[in-house]
Amino acid sequence: MTRSNSSAARRSFLAAPIDPFTYRTLGYLALAAPIGLAYTVLLSVGLGLSLGLSITPLGPVVVVATLLAVVTLAWLDARLTGGVLGVDVAPEFPAVDQGVVAFLQELAFGRATWTGVAFLAYRAALGLVAFVVLVTGLSLTAALLLAPFAYGDTLVVQATTTHVVDTFAESVLVAAAGVLTGLGTLYATNLLGRASAHVTDALFHDA
Repeated sequence: MTRSNSSAARRSFLAAPIDPFTYRTLGYLALAAPIGLAYTVLLSVGLGLSLGLSITPLGPVVVVATLLAVVTLAWLDARLTGGVLGVDVAPEFPAVDQGVVAFLQELAFGRATWTGVAFLAYRAALGLVAFVVLVTGLSLTAALLLAPFAYGDTLVVQATTTHVVDTFAESVLVAAAGVLTGLGTLYATNLLGRASAHVTDALFHDA
């Protein structure tokens, strides 16, 4: 059972805009895009080099280096995610006290490695989703909330038609839409945080 799950039983989803969990998740997601991009590059380059150099003496070295990077980053990221989102995690790392051969076997075939690959792939996908949600939601919210300060010929709303917001009353309605957009962004953030907590718990559950 995670700390997130136990508190979620007492937390109404309707309270997301005033829930500290939402704002912890907001910071977590703000870092998800660059981190996810880094993981995408790591997995792509590591796989590409491993395949490209597989028939050379450097092939095994690249494979081992890539797998070590995966399990290390997954361990660190799982700890970070657990701390931010309130999940009790126990990420594994291949045992280093059983000899080189045993270590390499566990590194290549052990649960920790492939759980790490799955987690980093999830984090890469989360980064893309977070970028879309945060950039779209927050930028649109800010633009709409500024309507009462910028209405007139300079404020044009484009949907199926183009409309110039040239009265204060209309600008207030636009700002109200901004409030709703902001709330929707916070709810989406809360949902992404809950989803990430569940995924992390499923992959690195602390028995």
